[in-house]
Amino acid sequence: MGPARDQFLILSLPNSGTDWLCPILARQGGLRYYHKEYFNPICNPVHGTRLEAAFGCELASCYANIGLPWDRQVETLESLYHSTWAAEPYNFDKENFSPLKVAWYARHFRIVLLHRAAASVFPPSRLRVLAWYDAIYNGLADHGHLVRRTADLAARARRAHEVSWILMRQAAAALDIPILDYDELCTGNRERVRQALAVGWIADVVDIPAAAADIVATRRHTVKA
Repeated sequence: MGPARDQFLILSLPNSGTDWLCPILARQGGLRYYHKEYFNPICNPVHGTRLEAAFGCELASCYANIGLPWDRQVETLESLYHSTWAAEPYNFDKENFSPLKVAWYARHFRIVLLHRAAASVFPPSRLRVLAWYDAIYNGLADHGHLVRRTADLAARARRAHEVSWILMRQAAAALDIPILDYDELCTGNRERVRQALAVGWIADVVDIPAAAADIVATRRHTVKA
């Protein structure tokens, strides 16, 4: 089953700039954006309790889902998708806690991954970011995705980022999903930003010159999301 042609997703990790970038893409693409992470139980007050059955975040009730491979949850994931997102008016979402669900999202959405290098993500300006990555770390560890453990919180956060991106890049390569680089958006001139944005579904639906202008006008090296 291929993704719907009019359903779009930015898939990333916490503190990668999605709160800054996604409203720009939505505005310059005329997209119906949820405004947060629809499938994150904390970010969806209407469906959050139900979403805990398959999706993860920093909540103790569902962090383990972060490390659970999507193909062990297919029936639950599909049921939740059709009874929640598919019944809503949105066509654009972002998700930051799903390193092992790339292939499942690809069933329903056209995806672009947003990568932000660890040197740019860490150290974060907000301690809460470390808690987000600690949830990812523990979710991955619970399902055997980490080859070593550490008691240091900052080291756990960096390890979670590293392993998550290994898994996400593998899925992206297998599914021919493009990867957009956050740091290029923050450092390139307007023409370079335009070139960087012209990937995947973004190139098809977003006004690239206008989005590039918005990015250059609003970016700062300390942008967090």
